[in-house]
Amino acid sequence: MGFLNDLGLLLLRVISGAMMIAWHGLPKLSDPSKFIGHLRDSGYPLPEVMGYAAISAETLFPLLIILGLFTRVSSVIAAGNMLVAAVVHHMIIRGDSLADTEKALLYFLAFGFLALIGPGKWTLGRLTGMKIRS
Repeated sequence: MGFLNDLGLLLLRVISGAMMIAWHGLPKLSDPSKFIGHLRDSGYPLPEVMGYAAISAETLFPLLIILGLFTRVSSVIAAGNMLVAAVVHHMIIRGDSLADTEKALLYFLAFGFLALIGPGKWTLGRLTGMKIRS
């Protein structure tokens, strides 16, 4: 890959990961019981398990994506979380329109793209010489 491709992948990792953490993960992490209660009230099975899984998918895994560590598997997890949010929560449970589901679908596409393509050359592992698969 060339310089611009690696720059584009770095920007996609950092911006999408940071936005996911700041606007989705941290608010849920600051008060997990509120989010878990919302899942319970919405009829999700195992709301505690699903709640903490979603919080991880919106905090821990985007952080790994930003750093370029375990990027592909982290991206699959983050993309899967956003697909569930878009289809199950927004479309099925809430009955939202496609326009109201747009943000979750865009996150799904960004993380899905990273899962397929990988992190590019500019990762923490390459920077430090660590032998970690991305």
